[in-house]
Formats: sequence, C-alpha cells, structure tokens
Amino acid sequence: MTPEEINKLPVLDQFNLRVVLKVSKIVKVEQHPGGSMLYILTLNTGDEEPRQIVSSIVPFYKPEELLNHNIVLVYNLKPANFRGVRSNGMLLAASEGTDEEHETCEVLFADNMDVGTILEPEGFEVPADVDTFCFVKPEKFFSLPLYTKDGFVEIEGKKLTGNGKYLEAHVYKNGTVG
Repeated sequence: MTPEEINKLPVLDQFNLRVVLKVSKIVKVEQHPGGSMLYILTLNTGDEEPRQIVSSIVPFYKPEELLNHNIVLVYNLKPANFRGVRSNGMLLAASEGTDEEHETCEVLFADNMDVGTILEPEGFEVPADVDTFCFVKPEKFFSLPLYTKDGFVEIEGKKLTGNGKYLEAHVYKNGTVG
C-alpha cells in the first residue's frame, strides 16, 4: 500500500499501518552535555543492540525515577539530532488536558508489560511486517492523536493494548499524549 493510499484510510488504520510502539526498558540515564533539560536514555528494546533516545524530561524526573522502568517507545520515529546527540525514537508521555505550554509531564510507564511488546489499538493485530515499517515523521505521528481517557491511553476511542494489558496513565488521566 502506498503512503498516499494509507493517508486516505481512517485514523486507526493509518496508525496501525504506520506507527510501531514498543515497550522498552531504560537501562541508563545520562544528563545531555549540551542541554540542561535533556536526558540521554539508553533502552533495551528486546533487539540485539540497545537504542538511544533524547528526551526533554529533566524538569519532571530524576534519573533514579526512570532507571529500570519500562516505557513505550515510538520505535519507528524518524531519527533526529538534539544538540549533537542522535535520538532514535521518542518515549510516550501524558500531559494535563489543558496544558498547551508543556508544563506537565507523566512518562507512561509500562512496567506491567514485557520488553519488546508491541502496542496496538484494541481490536487490531500487530502487522506481520512491523519490522520493515518505514520511519514515521514526527508531524505524521502527531497527526494521529493519542490521549488519555479515564486513565487509559486511547486513539479514536480504542485503548492501546499489548498482550492483553492496557497502557495506563496514573496522573494525567484525561489529557494529551505525545
């Protein structure tokens, strides 16, 4: 299916065919040398090699609050450089529903799920070719809006699930996710 054909599908189908969300464990947390608001996180994704991401969550979390916790990684987000450090994905975090200034942040921990678990909306199967998905650009990812409703992470009214378990928010139970 071409990107143009995928763009014509309903949001849930676009999400299923474009986005790979993978449970990953934070195995190392470092302060970014060039950014006081940035951490460099090393992740175990279940792959042979660890993966590195850069995240602007320093104001909200101490390293020990992150280390050895499972998070949800936008696994196929197009890589980007943040002040000279390459980031290969993005973690999911919830915010208060009215927060347009990015002053609230709850990392969506997935400690109840195994490393390597792929999350999909309820009723959707993980595509067989998930390992060959192309990178998704940030603007495309954000056009497929995730949010929290009553503590569950959803898209278009469908909860995100992996191996029969739901992704939940515990602080910002009705807000946005990015």
